[in-house]
Amino acid sequence: MERRFYTPQEVKMILQEITEGQSVVKTARKHLVSKATLYRWKKRADHSGEQEISRLKNVAEENQRLKHLLAEAALEIQALKEQLKQQN
Repeated sequence: MERRFYTPQEVKMILQEITEGQSVVKTARKHLVSKATLYRWKKRADHSGEQEISRLKNVAEENQRLKHLLAEAALEIQALKEQLKQQN
């Protein structure tokens, strides 16, 4: 049998069928993959979801820090502009 490669979008659609209630056996037969392959895809998808959540938390923290730095810089700029106006 010729080996078929699935794109990440196709894998996601196949896994969606399982989460909607279709049995693993029927899904495996329909897409010509083994049950083990489906379970491996599911494990990988679950693990990547955890990594994505962790990455998003890190990005949110970094974003908050950068916003704080920007606010401080804006205040400094405003104070310097006021000092220039007073000197003139």
